[in-house]
Amino acid sequence: LLRVLDLSWVKFEGGKLPSSIGGLIHLRYLRLYGAGVSHLPSTMRNLKLLLYLNLNVDNEEPIHVPNVLKEMIQLRYLCLPLNMDDKTKLELGDLVNLEYLSGFSTQHSSVTDLLRMTKLRYLAVSLSERCNFETLSSSLRELRNLETLNFLFTPETYKVDYMGEFVLDHFIHLKQLGLAVRMSKIPDQHQFPPHLAHIYLFYCGMEEDPMPILEKLLHLKSVQLTYKAFVGSRMVCSKGGFPQLCALEISEESELEEWIVEEGS
Repeated sequence: LLRVLDLSWVKFEGGKLPSSIGGLIHLRYLRLYGAGVSHLPSTMRNLKLLLYLNLNVDNEEPIHVPNVLKEMIQLRYLCLPLNMDDKTKLELGDLVNLEYLSGFSTQHSSVTDLLRMTKLRYLAVSLSERCNFETLSSSLRELRNLETLNFLFTPETYKVDYMGEFVLDHFIHLKQLGLAVRMSKIPDQHQFPPHLAHIYLFYCGMEEDPMPILEKLLHLKSVQLTYKAFVGSRMVCSKGGFPQLCALEISEESELEEWIVEEGS
């Protein structure tokens, strides 16, 4: 009769979550955050009433996730492991009630699975070499309720500029955007969501100063540039820019030598 089970930080013998978990058929909430798990049992397919599932386990070794999530059609919240093995192939297209999806990887799932998830408000996507930004953004067009969107590239894709046709202006509700994406320059301001309030840029390797674009996004309240988001030496914030900015973080930008902030910026 158990409804809620939090196994965060639990270390399981041999890294195996017991198959008896499948007997808890009334579970609504299962959290394995930071747990020592490298094998998930196929009996998890019995947990058809789950609303919340956090699989962000402590996995230094890649974890194999059996293709059982497709049967948990009640799920509202799903957090997938950051490190899944090459054999993991997940079908998620039937999870049409999801409102929060983190750890979605184009290496382990089909981009088209996102097409029916029209209730999504939070989405974090990891892009493999096989899927560029252009392909993904066209698959996201129906997710009009998105409020937070984070894009991550796997390390092997950092070498190439994958931004392609970056157009997210149709996400009228998007407030927060995170990009850990290789790009030599930031996209034009007209390609960003119209009411964007928070933007986080990591590992982008931008050679051109992003400030002339960012300062024109009228609703921005916070900007974070960190871990070599910008590899140029000179940054300029001009008069009249960033009319609503409350917070600005610039860190781990070792190439930056000169930052000019004009009066009125």
